[in-house]
Amino acid sequence: MSLQFLPISREEVERLGWRSVDAVIITGDAYVDHPSFGAAVIGRVLEAEGYRVAILPMPLWRTPEAVTVFGKPRLFFGVTSGNVDSMLARFTAFKKVRNDDPYAPGGGGGGKPERAVIVYANMIRAAYRDVPIVLGGIEASMRRFAHYDFWDDRVRRSILLDSKADILVHGMGESQVVEIAHRLNAGESLSDIPGTVEVRRDPPAGALMLPPEAETVKDRNTYARFYGEFYRNQHRVLAQESGKRYIVQHPSPRMESERLDAIYGLPFARRPHPSYREEVPGFSVIRSSINSHRGCVSGCAFCSLGLHQGRRIVPRSEDSIMEEVARLSAEEGFGGHITDIGGPSANMYGTVCAADWRCSRQSCLHPDLCRNLKVNTASWMKLLARALGAPGVRHATVGSGIRYDLFMRDDPSLLKILARDHVSGQLKIAPEHTSAGVLDVMRKKHLYGLEEFAEAFFAASRTAGRRQYILPYLMSCHPGCRMADMKAMRERVLSVFGFMPEQVQAFIPLPLTLSSAIYHTGFDPLTGEKVFVARGDQERRGQHDVFHKKANN
Repeated sequence: MSLQFLPISREEVERLGWRSVDAVIITGDAYVDHPSFGAAVIGRVLEAEGYRVAILPMPLWRTPEAVTVFGKPRLFFGVTSGNVDSMLARFTAFKKVRNDDPYAPGGGGGGKPERAVIVYANMIRAAYRDVPIVLGGIEASMRRFAHYDFWDDRVRRSILLDSKADILVHGMGESQVVEIAHRLNAGESLSDIPGTVEVRRDPPAGALMLPPEAETVKDRNTYARFYGEFYRNQHRVLAQESGKRYIVQHPSPRMESERLDAIYGLPFARRPHPSYREEVPGFSVIRSSINSHRGCVSGCAFCSLGLHQGRRIVPRSEDSIMEEVARLSAEEGFGGHITDIGGPSANMYGTVCAADWRCSRQSCLHPDLCRNLKVNTASWMKLLARALGAPGVRHATVGSGIRYDLFMRDDPSLLKILARDHVSGQLKIAPEHTSAGVLDVMRKKHLYGLEEFAEAFFAASRTAGRRQYILPYLMSCHPGCRMADMKAMRERVLSVFGFMPEQVQAFIPLPLTLSSAIYHTGFDPLTGEKVFVARGDQERRGQHDVFHKKANN
């Protein structure tokens, strides 16, 4: 039986006639039954397998018994901090407490604890000593091994140990959680499941042994060696000694388009749970958008996407996407505007690899465009055009923006169509920086000139009879960036765009990203090259303020 919403209270469980539930998914976000929210996806995937699933959103973390609302689940508790790492949700780049949370009803902050995964798991363990705990989501995924933690300014051990959980799912997790449920239902072991991390007494035969955790935590050089081996070997079983045990990571399973279509075809209500009286801001941003694919070929050093979703682009079929367009356009309150068809990796839909993604490169775009990569911008543009022609749709635009250099390297003639039909006044791009040295550290060398793109876009907009702007996203304080680089970027951006953009993000070393390893060690663990790092708040703030008036009065 498919439910309009999965139950979030004991009363809702009882109304369904259930005496108990098979699994409880705890999330630090509000429950939004939409495929952009991980807890909803996992819940719906388990429901499709015949399991009774309840969602416990934003539990009162200062009240330990809050996790007992559904009683002890028959199979397991699933734990996620939500769509964002809880430390990133709680603190700014300058470690100031945030007052907002876009994934909470009303958007107010404070409802999610610091290190939410650990807090929720410890609450469960205090209430139920023997119930299996399964960790998932971005916070757990990117803290699966020893990792540099910016907020503590030290290397912390695997979150699997601090949470006392039974198993950790890395990546998106749909196939893993189904396998976990099936095995628990059959009374079988959770060992050796692809796409998971477990703690074992002995490492598996043939596993690549990473430097021991104790040494990795204490010594920067050892951490760099650990990180290089971890980063390069995601296709292998990895093991790291931790005390008298071993943390073991099994490579991710291969997702196929057919499976992705099936997931997006599940009966999501596509809106927040009706118990919420206030708007969930994070839902408002994506309510009229459609995710077209997974994966990212870029391998940018500061981004967690590649390590979480993988480098391989997995597209949904056109039919699957158009079915979602039809569902969206039929919703009450739909205004005729599809605000995006893309995803975190923007316009990479349709991209394929002649080597079937089986190579040793960490990035398909750095230091140069791989000859095996076949970008297919035309297929993405065809999707936008089909959506624009669907009944009830008046606009189909690109809200997430584009990787402009990849777009122009593939087929620049399509820019005229993009500017004419699929831009809603502003086009987002993310050059991140303009310094060649900084971009090299970021693993984001521009494949097409920024000035040339801006000129071409403005010309295409004029031809279409539209006055449109480019909204560039930039970054300060990244390893390799000095004050002179920020000042040079300010002048170049002002020259190209004629205004000072507010979209300047101060770099935050996210756990297990390459940039965080460089920030912690002071050198690139993949090349051994020393890298300048702006560390202190004053130095970091000084760089960031280059793009604000107070730095230039």
